[in-house]
Amino acid sequence: MLFLLTLPDGRRVPLEKPVVSIGSDPACDIVLPDAGVKASHALLFRDEQGWTISAAGKGCDVRVRGKRVDSAPVTPGDVFVVGRATLTLGGAQEARSSSEPAFGTAPSSRLVAVLTGFASRLLAQRPSVELLEATMRGLAEVTGADVGFLVSVEGGQRQVLCATGPVPDAAVADSLVDQVVASGTPVRVEDVAADAALAGAPSVVALRLVSALVLPLRAGAAPLHAVYLGRRVGSPPFSSVHLEEAMALSSLAALLLATSEELTELRARVDNLTQRISAATFEGLIGESHAMRALYRQVERLAPTSLHVLIQGETGTGKEEVARALHRRSGRRGRLVAINCAALPESLIERELFGHARGAFSGAGADRAGLVEAADGGTLFLDEIGDMPFALQSRLLRVVQEREVTRLGESRPRKVDMRVISATHQPLKERVAQGSFREDLLYRLDEVRVDVPPLRERGDDVLLIAHHVLKQEGRRARGFTQKATEALRGHPFPGNVRELVSRVRRAAILASGELIGFEDLELESDGAPLVPLDEARDAFVQRYVREAIARSGGSKKDAARALGIGLRSVFRYLGEED
Repeated sequence: MLFLLTLPDGRRVPLEKPVVSIGSDPACDIVLPDAGVKASHALLFRDEQGWTISAAGKGCDVRVRGKRVDSAPVTPGDVFVVGRATLTLGGAQEARSSSEPAFGTAPSSRLVAVLTGFASRLLAQRPSVELLEATMRGLAEVTGADVGFLVSVEGGQRQVLCATGPVPDAAVADSLVDQVVASGTPVRVEDVAADAALAGAPSVVALRLVSALVLPLRAGAAPLHAVYLGRRVGSPPFSSVHLEEAMALSSLAALLLATSEELTELRARVDNLTQRISAATFEGLIGESHAMRALYRQVERLAPTSLHVLIQGETGTGKEEVARALHRRSGRRGRLVAINCAALPESLIERELFGHARGAFSGAGADRAGLVEAADGGTLFLDEIGDMPFALQSRLLRVVQEREVTRLGESRPRKVDMRVISATHQPLKERVAQGSFREDLLYRLDEVRVDVPPLRERGDDVLLIAHHVLKQEGRRARGFTQKATEALRGHPFPGNVRELVSRVRRAAILASGELIGFEDLELESDGAPLVPLDEARDAFVQRYVREAIARSGGSKKDAARALGIGLRSVFRYLGEED
């Protein structure tokens, strides 16, 4: 019978496929442009038992007979609601001519029908137990078995998961099941009576069988399952054709079950990461590592104060996001005004920062306030402060120190109430030593310092950020392969978060499947040879101890106390032990 689906606008669409996707995305089989319908909202699928409507994911509202459902059967005449769209399932006249064979009469047709129903359940994200039961019943149908049951085998424990009828306990602890579990190969007994060893088997006696077929079924890392099929007195024995069909179906079912397991695991991993991202998000920053948690606490402490802040970190670590977090948490009434000191020439920076009076220079046709005045009551963010021309640093020092600004072409200063947050990836003390940065300005800007950690020191934050970017892209790819995940963990990312975001966005667009692979990320090794682990560990410890000494003002004793080790250990790690 040909089935039709009546849409809200009155159109009647024939349902010619066993699985019909419904959503607002143009790629869906049934496209509903209603506001309440998601891109992929529901699946309508048909198996041997009829039609079923199923929600495509969390948050997809599907209602049958007024009740919200995840999955429910529907019959011709039923009305159901997808989002805000009302649909009706209807039947039409027989589409097949009487000369055509009925669907499911030939063995090959039965096999196709079973596989179609199984794949429909897989696409509708049905539980694995339901998929296993569909496999067992499908095998029983394809082989024409009178009896069928599915046994879960894990260690010495056996359990009947589903059956076509009552199964005596004796049938489970059976030599046929033992043989299949031990060998992993199927067993066909064409005539039980002709085999003296099997004629008295518990399953044969309890179920009154004349022929038996037992198949192994394994899906990924799940425990081994055994499918036991039997025919009773009056039925012909199982043939080699039945065995071949059963093996073909069980092999395909195992692949589909493994796929279902992988998809379930992937969805669980994505849901877990989504929850972790939500919990690890702080004012636009994403991270749950110890370094980022410490950064969040520092921002919360410093934000309400009036102290000027110097943010240091490598290129691409997110220094501007930290500045915005400080401003948003400050409670200041004004806005954050940002300028990149490395992006503009000296003359333009001066005009942008301090403003000008009419006629101050050629082309100055009107008075114009600068960014310093625009930041009055708020925050002035000076990005890449290390690149500010030396000649302008004295004027900036006066602004920061006296909290007043004088426009170009004027002599009267104007009072401003602003906080200055500056950022740099350069060591400013070295710039001071080189004579390219004013020491007094550094002291004014560096009332308190915030260090933003590089991505390579943030552990699994790289995965949280990658999945967040992937979700924002909204492309087909929904996750990463295991190899890609490990590559993300191990890559040094010299460009930090900026590089990661760029790579993931490109991979999301170019990836052909639902999972982004290692090749899609284009992560290349630096080519440096790996050193033995002991040598790498020693080098790290020595470098870390030297850093601790530097941060302790050159005192090895204070460094030892901070590291929780003895002073002799410090000398030993430095290779200075006598």
